Amino acid sequence: MTIHATVIAKSITTKQSRKAFLNFFILIFFHPQFGLAEKVPLSSADEFLTDTPVPFLPGRVTLDFYSYLTKKKPGSTVNMPSLEANVGVLPDLQLYLITPATLAAPKHKSTQYGYGDVKIGAKCRFWARSIDIAFYPKITLPSGDSKKGLGNGTWIGRFPIWIQKEWGDWRVSGGGGYYVNRAIGQRNYPFGGALIRWQITEHLMLGNELFAQGKINANEKANLLYNFGGSYFLDSHSFLTFLAGHSIAGAKQFVAWVGWGVAWGPVTTPR
Repeated sequence: MTIHATVIAKSITTKQSRKAFLNFFILIFFHPQFGLAEKVPLSSADEFLTDTPVPFLPGRVTLDFYSYLTKKKPGSTVNMPSLEANVGVLPDLQLYLITPATLAAPKHKSTQYGYGDVKIGAKCRFWARSIDIAFYPKITLPSGDSKKGLGNGTWIGRFPIWIQKEWGDWRVSGGGGYYVNRAIGQRNYPFGGALIRWQITEHLMLGNELFAQGKINANEKANLLYNFGGSYFLDSHSFLTFLAGHSIAGAKQFVAWVGWGVAWGPVTTPR
């Protein structure tokens, strides 16, 4: 497994990543089931960095098996494979969990692969009228080995407020908050994002996102990311998620996400 992980890490480049995602989009849009899937109204938009404040209905569950690449000047990190779980518990409460396997490939150092830091969260909507507003804290637990670069070494807190407005098939989400990271050499910093999504069909959603974050440590500058992504439901119980983006200001960064998920329970529908 270690040898295989090392080969994968060394083969990762921005050009190759973009080519892989282009092939992925072609696979989706020319799939024989495209346009014939059972129609599902509303994506959860979990693949974006900007969260939606609308929680799942009670009993709604999604499990998304995904890989997520972050490429920066100091090196690359890939969560693969990873599992994201979301569960609707109450009308205004949704729980969140990520359990990752992490591949760390820093420049000029050996590649490491192993269990990463677990993330937990709770989406708490406190306003649901013409707009939706939610407090969505996420906590990263230090379950990965920080000595091998597979974890942070201490907990991280992400404390944002998210707002969303809907106009027919369009949804605009935005907001921000504060990261708390007490690990040695790391900093607390603000972050925020804006996301526009278009429900092209009742089973295909595409979105554009701008996401900014402050300086995370003494060696990495603040940056502004532009991301494009979406989701496509193959049927009412299985879906694909995808995202690719890069920094347009500040520290250079490339991100990419691809996942396949399963879902069951009631579907959140637009007003």
